[in-house]
Amino acid sequence: MMQLRFKAVWLSVLALSLSIFAYAQAPTGEGWSSKTVADGIQYYTFSGIDEVSGSAQQVFVIDLDLSNPRYALRFAYSPEAKVTSTVFKEKNAIVALNAAYEQPSVVIKVDGQMYSCMPADIVMDQPVPNWKSEGAIYTDGLQGVRIGKEAKGLDLAGQRAFYSSCTEPNILSSAPVLIYDYDPMGERFADSSLTPEQIAKLEYEDPSRHQGVRHPRTAMAITGKNHLLMVAVDGRRKGIGEGMTARELTRFLVKNFNPQYALNMDGGGSTTLCVRGEGDPVTNVVNYPTDNKRAYDHAGERGLYTHFYIAERYSEEAAGTGRFGVREEVLSDWNKSSGLDCVYDCSAKKATPAPKGYEPVYVSHYGRHGSRYAYTPKAYTVILEMLQEASRENNVTPYGARLQEQLEAFWKEGQYKVGDLTPLGWQQHQWIARNMVKSFPSAFGKGSSVDACSSPSVRAIISMSSFVSSISREAPKAAVYAHQGKLDAQATRPNDSKNAFRYSGPAMTLPYSESSEHFFLRRFPQYKDVLARLFVDPDKALQGKDVYDLFFNLYMFVGGMNSIPEQERMDVSGIFTPEEYAILWETDGYERFREYYPYQTPNSSIVDDIIAKADARLSSGSRGADLRFGHDHVVMSLLMLMDIDNFGYTPRDADDLVFWFQTFRSCMGTNIQLVFFQKRRGEGDTLVKVLLNGEEASFADVPAVQGPYYRWQDVREHLQRRIAKFVDR
Repeated sequence: MMQLRFKAVWLSVLALSLSIFAYAQAPTGEGWSSKTVADGIQYYTFSGIDEVSGSAQQVFVIDLDLSNPRYALRFAYSPEAKVTSTVFKEKNAIVALNAAYEQPSVVIKVDGQMYSCMPADIVMDQPVPNWKSEGAIYTDGLQGVRIGKEAKGLDLAGQRAFYSSCTEPNILSSAPVLIYDYDPMGERFADSSLTPEQIAKLEYEDPSRHQGVRHPRTAMAITGKNHLLMVAVDGRRKGIGEGMTARELTRFLVKNFNPQYALNMDGGGSTTLCVRGEGDPVTNVVNYPTDNKRAYDHAGERGLYTHFYIAERYSEEAAGTGRFGVREEVLSDWNKSSGLDCVYDCSAKKATPAPKGYEPVYVSHYGRHGSRYAYTPKAYTVILEMLQEASRENNVTPYGARLQEQLEAFWKEGQYKVGDLTPLGWQQHQWIARNMVKSFPSAFGKGSSVDACSSPSVRAIISMSSFVSSISREAPKAAVYAHQGKLDAQATRPNDSKNAFRYSGPAMTLPYSESSEHFFLRRFPQYKDVLARLFVDPDKALQGKDVYDLFFNLYMFVGGMNSIPEQERMDVSGIFTPEEYAILWETDGYERFREYYPYQTPNSSIVDDIIAKADARLSSGSRGADLRFGHDHVVMSLLMLMDIDNFGYTPRDADDLVFWFQTFRSCMGTNIQLVFFQKRRGEGDTLVKVLLNGEEASFADVPAVQGPYYRWQDVREHLQRRIAKFVDR
């Protein structure tokens, strides 16, 4: 594992050093400006008289370094037309751009699903113009992107046969191919000898008319340095942005970027580019679409079926973990997006058989309380008071008014339940305890004992009560004792400021200097989209309020609905889109990391308690369990401190935390179990495996004996080394 980490860090440093030279041929000269959108993504704009066309032009270009694994080009298909800014927000994209021509005349294949392969013979009352699919852009959804022209010169039947048999997972066909292996083919696509009068007499779909006059243009290009260019050219704005012909666009690209390949995409009223943090403050449209045929603004978007977008993935350092799908996993699961309010998964988990001759004899456990109402009234009152204030000023939307009405009714009784365990929380611990006994019956037989302690929190005490009552039923021969006192703080909630025995340690510096608020604003700049669903004028509603605090509590408010009884639950599904909720999970995770990281020092006393009680049990031959009940911040800091499943690793880039630090793994009822195994005759080493929420986990840098089983001596030494980093003895 250490070798893997060294390699990952070395790759990150190498990638960073190379990034100085990473951008494609950067355009220079009067009219050009440049801005970095993200590491590996550059944004260029041109405004002025272009030397190639000799006319006023406005051009917007995104330069994506395809060797940077943090970002990837993706294709989006919608069965119903959507404007680019909608897709941009739905995908939580860094960049989004319109893509293919009208659906019946092109090939559309996304994530292995073929949506269109030129099935219609008639488009716009004319035969299918097969020139529109002479080229195509392909991607594997990762770093692999290419532009091909295999269908050029084929008739319609030949093109259909070629594309239908193509195994590439993502294909969007288009035309003309502007540049192929540095050959400027686009200069020759339209008949340059025709006069404007002759061009006007041609059918609209004739390539010389379609590509021989100036229009807004969209293009994709790939450079010899493996960079992707996403190009939007404004048009139909005389004296500002007059558009280009295919020939002019080809020459413009050659002069300013010299790409190896380039493909013209759908243009005209379709041309729209969105860039995170740029352009229109609401839509992030940076160019000036013309489909509304109105004044010079960003509002003229056209609904389309296909789009390109740049999605965030992972860095070189994170690539070494193999956890490539964390963001996608959270996006597809609303429960996991709830982070610390995620509801415990009670489904059966894989159990690897113990080595031959070994049986479980003892369980050492730390568990979080079960599902509860929000731990702070602010999760309800911050948004409630804001809605009430806006309502008095006639500043709530119909949805906001409905939410206010529901929340006022909920709060009448809910204010007396803040922090209380819900029935679901009780049931979770009943199930976990029952499953513990059934999974390790030899540890809970005659003569065994179970000792349980809790933090002074009522919800933790009741969770413990639920757990031990279930143990008593499932293991009637075991002696069970539960308690809570000041001395129990060291084993349950040692970071509490009231703990008289709290450990001290060396000064701890947070590994990331960025504040949680700045992280939120950087990762979720579209927060006003959420407020616009509740308030007619979001800016007015926000006056004098802390935006970060509002969203911190609003996120808890929505997530907490998972845990309360169904008859009390509010419908909050309209507040966030899945994409917004997933990115808020990430921003909340950063906040929790910064809060919990220093707790590794005081919470080391729990690890001392685990070691001491395990050694005492094993030396005496006593079977049973030691149970501890507390809170999420303790669980998360223990995962870091004990370096379970690499939680203890801190990546160089804060945006990579999601690949090591996932708050949904400290869900309601979450638990860490160290299960000890011995041979029946007391021979051989004591083995231990660690379970996180019932799933087999690992100790980073500890060699396993077999599968998820470790020598207790190795694990003990690992834990003692970890404690020594954070505690002054």
